Amino acid sequence: MALVRSEYAGEFAVVAAWISALMPWSITYFRPAELSLELLVVRYGYFHLQFLLSGPLFDTRTFLPLHEAHGYVASNVRPAIAVAAVGAVALTLALVLSVVYYRAEARVESLPVDPVRLMGAILGVCGLLFLGATALLWENKAGTTVPLAPLFMIVFAVSLLRVDRG
Repeated sequence: MALVRSEYAGEFAVVAAWISALMPWSITYFRPAELSLELLVVRYGYFHLQFLLSGPLFDTRTFLPLHEAHGYVASNVRPAIAVAAVGAVALTLALVLSVVYYRAEARVESLPVDPVRLMGAILGVCGLLFLGATALLWENKAGTTVPLAPLFMIVFAVSLLRVDRG
């Protein structure tokens, strides 16, 4: 049984891409034992937000674009950031497809590839990449990390891949 009716599959594909882009892929709470600091990091596809919960308010950069994050974070977190950067590229493909699909639905529907299934595949790749980045954060014990967007991306992908387009 499909979760989305076929007549709304295109609209759902567009909305799923934007929801995936707006949700953070992970939220990390970090409190090093040797320091009396608490840090909350909310990671989105293209940037990170860091909040120092204890100590001086402006001791850390709050907004960190993804291209700067690799050089700013600890070396054990860099592999996760690299995988997330690849996920951000895939997420960009999903967003481009969603904009093109929204603006020229009839043209996109006439292409030889089904845009709904293509969006499902792209969101599935995004979800797996961001889930892999989260696993790398867990492996490196970079605080308590909760994946958010990857779980939704995988549900969206399965829903879009299973929709009956007949």
